[in-house]
Amino acid sequence: MKFIARHAGEEIPIEVELAAGYRVRIGDRWMNVDLADAGRFLRSLRLDDGTQLALIHHRSGTAHEISLGDSTVHVEIVDPLSMRGRSRAEDMGGAGTVKALMPGRIVRVLVTKGESVRKGASLLVLEAMKMENEIQAQTDGSVEEILVEPGQTVESGAELVRIAPSNA
Repeated sequence: MKFIARHAGEEIPIEVELAAGYRVRIGDRWMNVDLADAGRFLRSLRLDDGTQLALIHHRSGTAHEISLGDSTVHVEIVDPLSMRGRSRAEDMGGAGTVKALMPGRIVRVLVTKGESVRKGASLLVLEAMKMENEIQAQTDGSVEEILVEPGQTVESGAELVRIAPSNA
């Protein structure tokens, strides 16, 4: 899975592969890492050279705050596919079916059938590669149908929620 990390005005390509743990490429450098939850915000990170680190990770949308020792880094991590998906949705007027942009597991459904939503409203949470991603409404409208439930595994492109356009 490919991502872009934005930090201090720089865009850094990141690629993550599931192996025995994870195989991660940051820029031109590959490394093998194990990442485990050690608490609500605490993560244990073990690098392929045997180095073990504890870090604190806070996330809000695509913004991540990572503290390691007395150093804190603020980075935005975006999925290039979701950025393309958003622009396609805007080109189509945004109403219709919201689809998964990556495979994952539905963690929470945040809306109910018939509920009015505004563009950008969170509809559900999809976990992919141990990261929770909020899936948002692409337009104003009402939730016509919820096609998934918590705990369900979905493939990339799976239909998640149908939104009927507002009668403005």
